[in-house]
Amino acid sequence: MTSTPANVAWLASVSHRYGKVTALDDISIDIPTATMVGVIGPDGVGKSTLLGLISGVRKIQSGRVHVLGGEMTQNAHRRNVCTQIAYMPQGLGRNLYPTLSVRENVDFFGRLFGQQERERAVRIDELLFATGLSAFSDRPAGKLSGGMKQKLSLCCSLIHDPDLIILDEPTTGIDPLSRKQFWELIGRIRAHRPTMSVITATAYMEEAEQFDHLIAMDDGKVLATGTAMVLKARTGMETLDDAFVALLPEEKRKGHRKIVLPPRVSHDSAPAIEANGLTMRFGDFTAVDHVNVTIERGEIFGFLGSNGCGKSTTMKMLTGLLPPSEGSAKLFGRPVDAKDIETRRRVGYMSQSFSLYSELSVRQNLDLHARLYRIPKPEVAGRVLEMIERFGLNDVVDELPGGLPLGVRQRLQLAVALIHRPEILILDEPTSGVDPIARDQFWETLIKLSRDDGVTVFVSTHFVNEAERCDRVSLMHAGRILAMGPAEELRKARGSQTLEEAFIGYLEDAARVGGDGENHVSAQTVTSEASAETSSSVVSQAGELQAAGPNRLFDLRRI
Repeated sequence: MTSTPANVAWLASVSHRYGKVTALDDISIDIPTATMVGVIGPDGVGKSTLLGLISGVRKIQSGRVHVLGGEMTQNAHRRNVCTQIAYMPQGLGRNLYPTLSVRENVDFFGRLFGQQERERAVRIDELLFATGLSAFSDRPAGKLSGGMKQKLSLCCSLIHDPDLIILDEPTTGIDPLSRKQFWELIGRIRAHRPTMSVITATAYMEEAEQFDHLIAMDDGKVLATGTAMVLKARTGMETLDDAFVALLPEEKRKGHRKIVLPPRVSHDSAPAIEANGLTMRFGDFTAVDHVNVTIERGEIFGFLGSNGCGKSTTMKMLTGLLPPSEGSAKLFGRPVDAKDIETRRRVGYMSQSFSLYSELSVRQNLDLHARLYRIPKPEVAGRVLEMIERFGLNDVVDELPGGLPLGVRQRLQLAVALIHRPEILILDEPTSGVDPIARDQFWETLIKLSRDDGVTVFVSTHFVNEAERCDRVSLMHAGRILAMGPAEELRKARGSQTLEEAFIGYLEDAARVGGDGENHVSAQTVTSEASAETSSSVVSQAGELQAAGPNRLFDLRRI
C-alpha cells in the first residue's frame, strides 16, 4: 500500500493479541478520506482494537498503521497528529468527568489542547448551542441522560476542530430518538467541514446503512468492504443484517434461518403479570409513574423505551427486587412479595449486566443456582446436564464465564435463569453487543419457550427489529407508557413506514409536551436505573452530585 490523499488511513498486515487471544489477524485495509466509514460486527471481533490503533491510543504490535500522512509508529508524527484526531471510547460518557458540569467538561478539554480563554469560550458556546446543551451547561455530566452524555462527549471531542473523528459504538445503549439526533448532529458538522473524516464502530445495522463505506469484521478479520448497497448486492440479500450473516464463514451460519413468530395459544387462567398504578420514587424524583400493564400467560411482551425511562426499575418491582412506592403488582394473580419464595421460584430473571459468579466454572454456576432455587438434590445433576446440552455449553463446562465470548455468556445466563423451570422469564436488554446469528438463536429459544412450554416472556430491548418479534410491545418514556399493542398496529396508528419511525414519533410528541426535547428524560432517571438495587443508594448518589454543585474548585472524584 502507498500513501494517497484518497485515504485518511491505511493498515498493512496488522495483527494484535491480548495474551492468547487474537484481536486482529493480519488485517490490510484502506480507509477513504472525507467519508463516513462504519466498522460493523458484534462485540469481541476487534473493532475497538482497530480504532484504538488508528487513534494512537494503542501500541502497534505488528504491521503498519498509516494515519493522516504518516506512520503511527513514529513518535514525532504520532504526537503531532494526535491534535488532529478526536477519539470517543466505547461506553456512555467514558471520556467525561461526572462531577464536572457540562461547560466545565468541554472547557477542560479545550485547556488540554492549549486553547486560550477567549477562544475556548466562543467554541464552547457554539458547540453547546449546536447540540442543544446550552440550557444544561451547569448540570453535572453524571446527571445527564444517555443521549445527552454522548452529545457532550462529542462536544469535548470537537473542541479542537479535528480532521478525523473516531467513534467507538457511540449509540450503543441509547434509544432510537437519541440515536437519530446524534447522527443528525454529525451530519450538520460534516456539512460545515466536508473534508473531515469519521470512522464509527456500530452494532446497529440500520445505522450502518447510512454510512458511505463499510468494513465488516468477524474474529479479528475483515469479511468485506464497500457501501451497504455493494455488500447487499454481493450477498443477494435485502437487508444489511442478512448480508452480514451471509458474509460469515459457513460453520458460523450453518442452520441459521429467518425468525418466524407462530400464533399464540390463549390461556383462560389468570394473567401472568399485572401492574396497577405501579410507581417508584427515589426521593423527590419519580422513576416509574403509575404504570398499568397486563401480560397474559405464554405471551412475549416487549418493553421499548428511551434511556432511563424506568424499564429496569419496573422489571425489578415486578420481580420483588424493589418494593414500589405506590401501586401494586401481581404474579399469577398473587401480590408480589419479596418474601414469597414460592412465587419467586416461578420467575426467571436475566439482568442487563453480567450477574454470574466469575470465580465459578460454567458447571458450578449452574449447579449453585439449581441448589439456590431448591431443586431436589437427586435432580440437580440431571437438570444441570440438560441445560448444558440444551444451550450448547458442552465445550466450556469447566471454563470461567469471564473468558467466554459474549454470545456464550449470554446462553449461560439464560440457562441459569431457566434452570428451575420458571413460568415467567424477565429479560433486561439481553442481546446488546451480540452478533446477528447469536441474537436470532436466542430469539428462537424464547419463541420455543413461549409457544411450546407456555412460558411468559417479558423482554426489554433497544433493537426495534427485536420488538417486532413480540406479541405486543410497550413504548415507554419518562416513567410512563406512551402506547401499547402489537407492533404492526402501533406502526399503522402513526402512519409510519417502520416501528422505529413510529416510536420516534411518540417520543417527539412526548418531548414537546414535556417542553424539554430529549432532555425531558431527567438524568436522575439514568442514575436511578443504574443504582436501583435500593432506594437509599440512589438518593445518596443524587444528593452527592447536587451537593457538589457547579462551582466547586476541587473534588477528589476527578482523580
